[in-house]
Amino acid sequence: MGDRQLTSYTLPSPDLAPENGLSYPFTVDQTPGSEQSSTQERVTQTLSQLLIQHLRGTSAIVSLHPRPVYLEAASAYCYPDLMVTHDPRDLDCCQGLDGVVQYPCLIIDVISHPFSGSEKPGQFEQYRQIETLEEYVWLDPTQPKLNCWRQIEPGVWEAYLYESGDDVYLDSLSFLIEIEAIYDGMLTP
Repeated sequence: MGDRQLTSYTLPSPDLAPENGLSYPFTVDQTPGSEQSSTQERVTQTLSQLLIQHLRGTSAIVSLHPRPVYLEAASAYCYPDLMVTHDPRDLDCCQGLDGVVQYPCLIIDVISHPFSGSEKPGQFEQYRQIETLEEYVWLDPTQPKLNCWRQIEPGVWEAYLYESGDDVYLDSLSFLIEIEAIYDGMLTP
């Protein structure tokens, strides 16, 4: 494979099978300059820095992949790219590197390929079972496009699409930002 740096991950539970819409064995191309190692990672890091800055002085914790979230309804773990918790039940466990989040208010997945409309539907179905989850976001790393599902009342979710020129509002964190700020210099006109 030459200079390519591929890392394979196999997650430990049979509950994480693709048919369950959860995480499954996968390979990440970590070759410097590859789309997955640069654009996706940079978008995730930029957004995490913006969220950390916004949440400074609060008890909220912004967690990056590979910190797992435990899906109690599925008795399984999943590894979103980014999540935020401010639930006191999570705060102690999140201090260590091995901490598992159980009560996130926001989960963000940076999708490594263009939106297909049917992307990870099972995963969202599993995430919806988390009692504290208020919003779930898919972020396209190649263009200013963000899908947000917001729980407006128990069990009722509304979808919001944000694109170039839009201000993104994450209600769970009272966070408002121009979508282009998430891509900070990564997009070519």
